[in-house]
Amino acid sequence: MEIPEEVLDGIREFVTIGVGYSAGILNDLTNKHVTLTVPEVDIIDVISENIIKSPQFAFSPENTSEVVLSFSGECTGSLSLIIPYKSAINLVALLTGEEGTPDDMDALRVETLLEVGNIITSSVMSSFSVLLTSRLNFLFPRYKSGTWDLEKPLGEIKPDIGIIAKGSFILEGKEIEALLLFLLTKKSFDQFDKKIREIMENGL
Repeated sequence: MEIPEEVLDGIREFVTIGVGYSAGILNDLTNKHVTLTVPEVDIIDVISENIIKSPQFAFSPENTSEVVLSFSGECTGSLSLIIPYKSAINLVALLTGEEGTPDDMDALRVETLLEVGNIITSSVMSSFSVLLTSRLNFLFPRYKSGTWDLEKPLGEIKPDIGIIAKGSFILEGKEIEALLLFLLTKKSFDQFDKKIREIMENGL
């Protein structure tokens, strides 16, 4: 999908602002230095292209942990934080200081990842809110695990555009890969596109 570089730069900037803010919240909550990076962004047409084949889909879709925040209104879709299962366990251990077997960690993993995912997705959505003229309606974040697949973000509404931001957590010298995935309707993406062009022309 051909996207002007200024639109990609704008989206990357908004995502970076959002994850930077969420890193500050995580630092305060855990009393640990958490760095979140978003070096790459890709935009694809989910109808004609395979998200998993995007170069930004940095890991196998097998056995992932995902926190999904769905929204509707002026913009309709979802934003997910996706982490490989083993990396999710390592992230929870680093954040909480708790060690254990995957079974022992399961309940703690879900609770911790829901909180982390909610902080990150909410922060990123807050960053993008400058592109909107009205408030969105949000569902409660939900947790999914297993093999990742393309889920309809809200009810029967089918996503048209995917925005993939490859990033990582850096905590106590260890790096853990993660993805942020927007799934949007064409109308919603067109609004993002238009507003980003206007903002980039006038300076972010």
